Order: sequence, then C-alpha cells, then structure tokens
Amino acid sequence: MGLLNLINKDVSSENETRRGMVTLRILYLIQAFAFILDVIFAGSDVLVFFKYRMAASFIFLLLFFLLTYHMKSEPAVVCYIFFTFIWSMEMVPCFGWSGGMQNYFFIILLLSFFTIHGSKGFKFTIAGLVLVARVMMIFCFGGMLPVIEISDLGNRFIQTSNISAVFVSIIAVSYIYSHQENEAESKLMQYNDRLVKEASTDQLTGLYNRRKAKDFLRNVMSAPYIGAVSLAMGDIDFFKKVNDTYGHDAGDEVLKAVASAMREVCGKEAFLTRWGGEEFLLIFAGKNGDETYLEIERLRTYIMNHPIKVKDNTINVTMTYGLAEYDFSGNIENTIKEADKKLYTGKESGRNRVVY
Repeated sequence: MGLLNLINKDVSSENETRRGMVTLRILYLIQAFAFILDVIFAGSDVLVFFKYRMAASFIFLLLFFLLTYHMKSEPAVVCYIFFTFIWSMEMVPCFGWSGGMQNYFFIILLLSFFTIHGSKGFKFTIAGLVLVARVMMIFCFGGMLPVIEISDLGNRFIQTSNISAVFVSIIAVSYIYSHQENEAESKLMQYNDRLVKEASTDQLTGLYNRRKAKDFLRNVMSAPYIGAVSLAMGDIDFFKKVNDTYGHDAGDEVLKAVASAMREVCGKEAFLTRWGGEEFLLIFAGKNGDETYLEIERLRTYIMNHPIKVKDNTINVTMTYGLAEYDFSGNIENTIKEADKKLYTGKESGRNRVVY
C-alpha cells in the first residue's frame, strides 16, 4: 500500500495532471528493478569494474524519480528520455549488446506520442530522431560483448530481465493513456445514446414519440419485403374529465398506466408510440388488419378491466381505437389518417370500442 501511495502521490506544481507523473514513476521503478536484476545476473565483477558508472546511474535514476514530485510533466518526460538514452548507451559496454538495453528506446518512442504535446509533425520528428539514434547505436555498439565475462545463463537472464521490463513498460504506458481515452469515449457514447433515446422517447410514458414512429414507418416502407402493416390509433376516453376531476398529476399517472398496459399486452407485437396528448399510435408490422384487431381488442379489454389507482382514487379508464391496414399505395400517411378517422367514428358512436 505504501508503494501505491508513493506512485500515486500528486505533484506540487499547479495545473498539472497526475497521470503523466504516475507513468514516469512506474517506468523508473521498472527500470530500477531490471537494473538491479542485471547486476545480480552479471555478478559482482560488474560493480567492481564499472563502480562509478553504476553508482552514477543509480543516483541519477533516484534523482529523476524524486523530481517527478516537483517538476512539470513535459520537463519530467524530457528528463526521463534523456536519462534512458544516456543510460542505454552507458550500459551496453557493461552487459553487452545482447543484454537488450537498446530496447528501452521503444519506451522513448511511445512516450513521444503519448506524453509530449505538439503537432503531429513535431511528434513524428521526435520519432525520426529516436530511430536515427537507435540506428547509430547499431553502428556504434552492435554485437559488442560485455567488457567483463558473463556466463551464458547470466546473459540469458539479463536479456529476459530487460525485454520483460520493456514489455511491462509499454503495457503500462499504453494502458494508462488508452484507458482514460477509452473511458472518456465510452462515456461520450453513452451520453450520445442517451441523447438519441431522449430525442426519440416520450419522457412521461417511456414510449416512442411521433418523430421516432415516422422514422420507423419510413424504415418499414423501405424494406425489400414489407408484408402486412396495420396501424391502430387509440385515444383515452374522457381524458379531460380525468384531469378536471383528479388533477393533471393524476392524468399523468393515467397516461403512464395506459402505456404500461400497452407494453404488457402488445409490447412484443407492436411498435408503441405516444402520438400526442392522450393519443397513441400502435404499429403492427407483419400483421394484417384481422390479426391486429384481435390484439387491439385484447388491449381494450385489459385496460377496461384494470382500474388505475392514483393515491386514494380509483380511476376507471377506457379507450377507443381506429384500425387501418396499409394498402400498399406507397403513402403510409393516408393509412394514419384513415386510422384517425375511424378513431373519431368510434368516439361518435359510443367510445370504448375498436373501429375497423
């Protein structure tokens, strides 16, 4: 827990994010751990022969690590890049080219894209310089053997230590920087989904709104095979009386209860829409008028037989429906108007019925 607190400790500079410094501290610790393993695997002779180089490397590594608590992000990144560049070149004679110190340049390359602010051209320029430096190391140190004798097993362990450190460092940098972006992108996508849902949903009832219904009908009409399409326009009988008698809050509860009943009875069969006010449009794609009539009649009966309780009041509700089947004329608006006309015919002839 102490190590985690040490790594996650905030920086003293204002207007600086902690992410960059946490990344650098992790990289320094990984590099220090690998460095210690390299010395152990190489044997004590490496400390005797390169005592000043080894001591200076440890001191500067510790110094730059401590500076992450006091410096700004970009200077701290530059310090890490400078230290790693010099350290790689200094360690190759100690452990040999096969030790893999030159692979730490991959971390420098990754940091130049993730942590250094600037234009794409600037970042690619840095990447180019890293490539040039890496190629120069091949010409200067390629194939170099360690000055001191290291056993074959020790050499393999050193290779493993450094390649593991590089891999873990790349994973750490990639995770830290991609995780936040992925999380932000996920939140943005969820926010956009919520906006789309809010734009297409009636907030009171949770049913789709008129705009979404028209989009749905356009998609149905553009399908290669339409099949039967039936529309039912429903209206709550004497809804104004409910508002006048029990209040608009009770009216809202009635609307929500009716929407719930529609989901309960027809939710798997129909596209349910609050068309406006107390009017609802139910779209049955794949059902003809006769089949839809049975569904709507079942819904009408269900609503009639389930009084709605609002606080201490029990409100009996009925609905009238106008039902029309699409005639494949190419204009679905005419079918909506036909269903609407039949609805008003039902209103005029006594309500609480399905007119088809």
